[in-house]
Amino acid sequence: MEKIEAIESVLMVACFAGLAVCLFALAVMQVLPSVTAAIKRWFGLDRFGKLVCAACVVGAVMYGGSKGIIRWDDGLRDNGSEVTNDTVRIRWTYQGIPGASSVFIDYRLAGSTNEWEGLGEAVASALGWDGTLENATNYEYWVYSTYVPPVPVHTNGVWVGQTYETKARAGAAAFLILNGRVKEHGRTIAPPGAKRKEEE
Repeated sequence: MEKIEAIESVLMVACFAGLAVCLFALAVMQVLPSVTAAIKRWFGLDRFGKLVCAACVVGAVMYGGSKGIIRWDDGLRDNGSEVTNDTVRIRWTYQGIPGASSVFIDYRLAGSTNEWEGLGEAVASALGWDGTLENATNYEYWVYSTYVPPVPVHTNGVWVGQTYETKARAGAAAFLILNGRVKEHGRTIAPPGAKRKEEE
């Protein structure tokens, strides 16, 4: 993850440097005709070539900037996300997490160390989320899931259940075991019949 972010940062800086060089060259060409002639001979660029070059650099800067502001948690991968002026479109693929687990989209001002703020939430199987945010390109985004893979457990005659949590309902259980009991601090708490029988 850190290597990818470092590569994206280097590419974005290179794009900005290329844009600065192009703008500087265009400014010099307007002021010094002899320099313009030398540059044309050296690069062999006519006006159309210069415009294409400038358009490519600007496009690369915009692409590098938009792609570099979304960070991904383990198990989630970008699948064509884009951030424009006031629109955030997050698209992902997932692996190693349940399709029903929650995916959260948080944001903060780009380059800052502010706390992340919640922007949206979806389930992993939705494969995407769309939202609006004023000046969306000024922010960076963190796309993550709170799912933690269960640790393999080998027991003798004991059922082990693993739950995962969402922001809405932390620690919510979603399973039942036939003829089984759920205990807390040594006391049966479910099912109700087993709880009553123990209390008698």
